[in-house]
This record gives sequence, structure tokens and C-alpha cells, in this order.
Amino acid sequence: MKIKFLGAIEDVTGSMTLVENNNQKFLIDSGMYQGVLHIVKKNVRPLAFDPHEIKAIVLTHGHLDHSGYIPRLVKLGFRGDIFCTRETMKLARIVMTDSARILEENEHHPLHAFYGPEDILKATSFFKVKPLKEEFDLAGLKIHFQSAGHILGASSVVVKQEEKQGEKTIVFSGDLGRANDPLMFPPDDCPPADVLMMESTYGGTIRKGDIEQELIQFLKKIKNESRIGIIASFAVARSQLLITLISEHYKAHPEDRVRFVIDGPMMLEANKVYVEYAHETKLPEELKQALRFVETLQHQREWESLQKKDGPLIILSSSGMVAGGRIWRHLENWQDDDTAVLFLPGYQSEGTPGRALSMGRREIQDEEGKRIKWRGEVMTSSAFSSHADQNELLAWLKNVPKESTIYLNHGEPEAKEAFREKLTAMGWKHVKVPHVLTEVEI
Repeated sequence: MKIKFLGAIEDVTGSMTLVENNNQKFLIDSGMYQGVLHIVKKNVRPLAFDPHEIKAIVLTHGHLDHSGYIPRLVKLGFRGDIFCTRETMKLARIVMTDSARILEENEHHPLHAFYGPEDILKATSFFKVKPLKEEFDLAGLKIHFQSAGHILGASSVVVKQEEKQGEKTIVFSGDLGRANDPLMFPPDDCPPADVLMMESTYGGTIRKGDIEQELIQFLKKIKNESRIGIIASFAVARSQLLITLISEHYKAHPEDRVRFVIDGPMMLEANKVYVEYAHETKLPEELKQALRFVETLQHQREWESLQKKDGPLIILSSSGMVAGGRIWRHLENWQDDDTAVLFLPGYQSEGTPGRALSMGRREIQDEEGKRIKWRGEVMTSSAFSSHADQNELLAWLKNVPKESTIYLNHGEPEAKEAFREKLTAMGWKHVKVPHVLTEVEI
């Protein structure tokens, strides 16, 4: 078996790994690069393979940085199967559809016409749903999914390879969730893998802060000081968590209640999936109630009315790293209000407007080149990330033998190096940080 590392190697977006076995090729994930212009332009780099030769895509979860390149591959000739859980299929379809809409509507977008609705339709017909733990055959290998926590349907990929010396286990972690996420259950532990491809988003970090306390601090500030509050959130997973936590806080503390609205077409569609699969979360009834009754912005006249409002008011919109999306109309509208508060709850990737704002810069531009100068307050929190931190990553590894080979991906260089050093210090003998196009034989 050969493995070539293609995406999410230099940073945390564009996940894509090429696997070849028995002269057949398949991909683990097919994600888009996200962020500022020079990162987005990585999506148009020449591919290291012919899409016609790809037999299948094994998809770990529905976020754009893992699924968003699928329609492009379809446009370029991919006609294989796409294996994933049912929840991932539904979320990926929403994410890809929204991405196609954005790329079609914005003529100045660097990826304008990268793919369209017809490619989404075709891609959707290739999905093959596989429940967790159900084994299937691909390229002479036995494969199954196990829960990765993180978001609805997110999975790690476990691959079994038969050899003369016995069976070898290769694991692709996907994005791993937290042990104490308020909404999602923790990931299943990694099995005793011989070879492991592992995410390292927070490989150098032990999470600090308290989700509920930091959210309450923001909510009380908006109420007590009659401010405008804008929350930047990923449309899938983070938004559903925030809506639920805010709803629960208002039920327990009605004195803090202010008008709270959400704005984002993809968020509304993702809400429907989370309601359908609420039973797979820790807060099924609370989640369903919160998502069904939250106020939404769906018509232009509602937006025009909102533009003239004074605080207290809270708006939840995407994107989570402020790279684009509906949140920009709110930032533009209130950019000169020095009492407005922008809340950034979660990871802000290097090179994104969200990272710039969290580091103190106030002049930012989106992925289309639009610029604003934010004069209000910025509050940040790392407590909300749905990724495992260093301690949680180590706990996930407890069954992996010290002689196993571990390849670190999906992390910024500092995070990968810090995690490599930690793993080495704890006794793992073969921890490697591959480069783009690194190919290994297993």
C-alpha cells in the first residue's frame, strides 16, 4: 500500500490523502482550502492524480475543508463511490450546495465557476452510506468507520490489510472531537494501529477557558451595556452548539434575554439535520427546542429592518473565521460602532481575518478582497473548539503501541512539531511530519 499526503499538510484546511493498493487508488477526504486569498488559490493547483483513476472517496465528515473539493473532482471526471455515514452525507450535501451557490453568485471570487449545481447533483448520486462499524471492501482492503466525535457523523477510518505475516491495521483519524464537548459524545479510542495518520490541530495546546462561563460573560455584556453582539460561527456544528447553549441560558436566566437572531442559509439547513439526529447528541430535547424556535433572518426586508436596530441585540452568523459569508454584511453595517462586540468562539486559522482580529488587527479583507475596518470590541475564546486538545489526543492514542508509526497532518507547523516532540518524549519511536507530496509505502 502507498500513501501520498496531498492536503492539510501545511495548515488545517484542504484535507486530502491518496491511497493506492492493488493498483487501485482512492482518497481519504477531498476538502477545499479556506482562508485568505493566497490560501484559497491553493485549490487551483494542479492535482497529483487523474480524477478518472480514483475508484472512491472515503469521507470522514461533512465540513468544507474535508468535503468541499468533491464537486470539483466530479467536474474533472471522478465517477467513483463516496463512502461515508448517513449524517455526513446529509451535511456534506448542504455544505457543497452552499459552496457552489457562493462561487456562482460572486463573479469576483477567485474560484468563480470552480463547480456548479450540476456537479453537486452528480456527486450526490455517488454517495454510498455506511453505518459505523460496518465493514466494506475497497481496493483489496477491509474498511470501517468508527466515531470521531467532533460533529454529527464524523468518523475515523480503520483499514485492515492482509499480509503474509498477518493483518496490519492502518487508521486515519479524521478530525477528533473533545472528551467533554457539551453536545457531542467523545470519540471512540484509536484501535491498536500499526500505522496512524493523525490530526494535530491542537497538538501543541492544552485548552484553557470554560465554554459556558465565557459565553455568559458575552451575553451579560450585551444585555447590561445594551450593545450589538455579533458571533462568528461555523454554520455546521458550532452554530447548533451555540444556539442550544444560548437558549438554555435564557431559560435559566430570563433577565439576560435579548433579541437573538441567526443569519445563514447553510446554518438553517444544517439545523434540520441536527434536529433529525438530535438523539445522537448529549442534549437531544434541548437541541431540538432551541433550533426549532430560534429567530432567523430569511428575507431582505428582515435584514433591512435589522440594520437600523440599536442594542441590545445578538446576531449569530458565519463564517467562523470571518473569511466570507453572511457575517460580512453585519460587520460592514456596524463597523463604525465602537460599542459593538465581535465574538470569535473557537479556532482561527493562520492567514484568516479571524486570526488577524484575534491578534489585534482591525483592518481585514475577505476571500473576495472586500475590506473593512472594525472599530468595535473583539472577544475571543479557544474553549469552543470541537477539536481535541493535546491531552485529549494523547488519551485517544492509549491503545496504540509505542512501536507504531504515526504521521501528523491537519495542523499548523508549530502544532505538529510540538505534538511530535510530546509523542517522542512519551515513548512513541516513529513519529513523522510529512511534507506535501510525501509518499510512503506501508
